[in-house]
Order: sequence, then structure tokens, then C-alpha cells
Amino acid sequence: MDGRILRIVCLFMLVLAVCTGCASWPSKGKYIDFKKTETPPAAPSVNADAPALRVAISSVLLPQETVVHYRSIANFLGRQVDRPVILIQRRSYAEIAILLLNGGADIAFFSSGGYANYSGFDEIEMLASQQRMSLPYYQGYILVAKDSKIRDIADLKGKTVAFTDPLSYSGYTFLVHMLQQINQTPETFFGRYIYTYSHDNSFRAVANKVVDAAPVSRVVYDRAKQKQPELAEAVRIIAVSPPAGIGPVVAGKSVSPGQREILRQALLTMHENPDMQPALEGLSIDRFVPPQLELFDPIRRMLREKRDQL
Repeated sequence: MDGRILRIVCLFMLVLAVCTGCASWPSKGKYIDFKKTETPPAAPSVNADAPALRVAISSVLLPQETVVHYRSIANFLGRQVDRPVILIQRRSYAEIAILLLNGGADIAFFSSGGYANYSGFDEIEMLASQQRMSLPYYQGYILVAKDSKIRDIADLKGKTVAFTDPLSYSGYTFLVHMLQQINQTPETFFGRYIYTYSHDNSFRAVANKVVDAAPVSRVVYDRAKQKQPELAEAVRIIAVSPPAGIGPVVAGKSVSPGQREILRQALLTMHENPDMQPALEGLSIDRFVPPQLELFDPIRRMLREKRDQL
């Protein structure tokens, strides 16, 4: 019980860090308001009197480009359980975790690192995970500008680094773990670090030389190679993380066992529905696959080693 309370307290501290970290990011440019919720129109076949299915997202890719696809998937899931849908956007993975634990969201498109941190809670159950580019796992890349003199982790001493999120595996945990191997922390090793709360933002910060380096999801790099090759050519990879499970879709305590099973089957067969192909392709998802919990073990090992050093 004490450990459970400690983890919840840590979650709240992470949310405070989120709010503090926002001030570190340049203020210019357009940003989406993650505090707003969106309620898409209910399909005619949905029981409008049923309690809404609350679907939480915190996108790896730019939310402005992907929210329409998440909304399409959320509406599809709502139709399967005959419930209208509320799509909830939040900036950080910690906020998503708090929503799930407190019953503020029913299901969430979660991060791998977030799931590895809080999969010990009975309230959170993985329904499915993603397969991208024919693989049920992914890796993180540490990127620097193509013409940078930085060649390895040692060269990041005193540099400015952009992290994605304190719970992100590819955008935070694996780089911090590499620092632990040389008895360093972000505070002692880097000259400065910021949180961008988007892998796309971190990627662009490196490409535009706003920061010296950033750990990002391979998904973002591969997507840039396909859609914006000039952006991918502006960066260089100096380190690669161990592979780990990707894109868990999780259910919170508010979802009954019966509806969990309906939602699970809907996710696993979604790729067979031609109407859902545009949404899946828009998110670079091949399909959803059954959970393979062992794929998240590399992240859990890193987290255990971090706790053991505290």
C-alpha cells in the first residue's frame, strides 16, 4: 500500500514538472490547447443516453495533424459498445495516467514508458498494442544536426538537449539510462535540457538547431523520411535504444470486463475494416495486435535500475 501511494505521489510531482517544463520551451509558434476536450457528434446508431466513452490521447506525432485520426478511431470504438464518445487531449503522459487511475478516462492511447511505469496498478489493463512498419516494437534514436561535431554520448557534455516527456521511453528514459552507466544525470551532465511534449517538436528542434540533441521515437524519424526527406536529411543518429513494445492501448477501472473484451476485439480487427484504413495510415499504424508484455521488459529493467540507484 505504501508503494502504491508513493507512485501516485510521484505522478502528481510529474504533472507539476510538466507545468514547470512548459516555460522552458520557446513561446513563438502555434500550439494546441491540450486542456480542451472534444465531443465528436454521435453516430446515429449510438445510444445517446448511454454514458460517454472517454478516450484519452497524448500524441507522439504532432496533435494538429493526428487528432482527426484519433477521433475517427474513438468514434469507431464507441460504436462497438453503443456509447457516444468524448476525446480528451492532454499534454503529458503523467496526466493521462492520473486520468486512468482516478476514473477520469475509460481508455487511453498510452506511451510505452507510461505503461511500463504504471502497469503494476490493477486499474490499468492493456487491451492491445500497435504494429508499425510490420514490427510490434520500436526504438529510440538520439539525434543531432547533420553537420554537428557531436559523435557520441560523451560529446553531449554541457550541451542543450530536448526531452519529450519524463515518462517517455524513447524520448527520455533510455538516454537517462545511458547517463546512469557513466554515473551522470541530466542535471550534472547537460548544460541545459527542456521538455517539448512532442517527438515531432524534439525532432524539429534538432533539425532547426534550437538544441544540440534530442532522443526521439524511431516512428517520427521514419515518418519524416517518408513524408519530409529534407527534414530527415538535416539530422544524424548517434545512438539507438534497445527495442521495446510500442503504442499500448489501455483500459481504466471504469470499463467493465465485458466492454473491455468488446473493445479489445474491435482494436484487433480494426485493420480489416476499409473505413478505418485512412485513420490507421494517418497515424502510421499497420494494425493493433494482442499484448506482448515481455516487449516492455527492457523499459522495466531500466526503471528498476534507476530506482535502485536512488
